[in-house]
Amino acid sequence: MAAFATRFTMGALVTFIVTISGLNLFNIHAAFWGILSGYAVSRLLERNDYRAA
Repeated sequence: MAAFATRFTMGALVTFIVTISGLNLFNIHAAFWGILSGYAVSRLLERNDYRAA
């Protein structure tokens, strides 16, 4: 709940969804892909949040 209350909500949502999906590519588990995809989405779509931080 706290992750979606302030800034960087899209990155938190993508991280959560990819992590619970159980994605397993190249024998690397979902936790890694969740963090990587959440960061990438956040950097691309939430540029104003990074400027304010």
